[in-house]
Amino acid sequence: MTNEYKTVLTDEILHFLYRNASFQALDENQQQQFLKKFGQQPLFIEVIEIAIALEEMIAEVEATMPKIQDKDYLFPIEQQKQLLKERTVSDGNVLYVPFEEMKNLYSPMVVIIQQSGAMQEYEAFTKGTILPLFNLCAVQKRDLIILPFSNIPSPTLLFKNGIMDIEMFDQFLQQYEIGDAQIMPAIDKAIEMFTKDKIDNQRDLMIITDNRFTDFSKLNQQVMAGKMQELDIDLSVIAMSENDFEKQPIAFADKVFFAND
Repeated sequence: MTNEYKTVLTDEILHFLYRNASFQALDENQQQQFLKKFGQQPLFIEVIEIAIALEEMIAEVEATMPKIQDKDYLFPIEQQKQLLKERTVSDGNVLYVPFEEMKNLYSPMVVIIQQSGAMQEYEAFTKGTILPLFNLCAVQKRDLIILPFSNIPSPTLLFKNGIMDIEMFDQFLQQYEIGDAQIMPAIDKAIEMFTKDKIDNQRDLMIITDNRFTDFSKLNQQVMAGKMQELDIDLSVIAMSENDFEKQPIAFADKVFFAND
């Protein structure tokens, strides 16, 4: 590591990156390119610092909770075998077993992030909230899909196996939309993605929002709850304000967290 990097990136930030499976998946040359490209950017530093703070908060909460046994959350071996059996193709006396596909045992994780004008003051916080998800997805070898939204469609950001692809990560860091917020197109897009998902294991959807939607009247809570249940989607919401959430709630969410708590 050069002295130039050391003056910008603290040891704490470097430790965060080098223990992050998403960053570790890059080869040494790519890691150096990553540090050179982002190490001088104030927003990148702020996003990392927020992610570190969130990790510490989560660790404190988990320390007060009973330990979860590995068997409670690992993909069961019998389910792996059944999935392998279902995907085995026979051609005469020859069986083609898709062992490569078995690397992808988890459905994609989809994050819908509001990027309207009103959310711009929370930009570093929202992106810092997403950052630890890269590590989780890289460990589980699952795709991380980020769907930014405002009042217009935004490009989908797909991180294969949760890896911090440099060009895509730069787009994630620099991209920001403006205008009002329409939630329905983003939710419909996420549902479309999960409908096409063939893995059907641990479908996680997260929405990061201020709950000030211009199309809230189009959000049929009962219909949407049915779709989430049918597709077995676990929905978490990170809302900027409890008051705004109560005015325009996402009532079919499994878990809701408030940023102002």
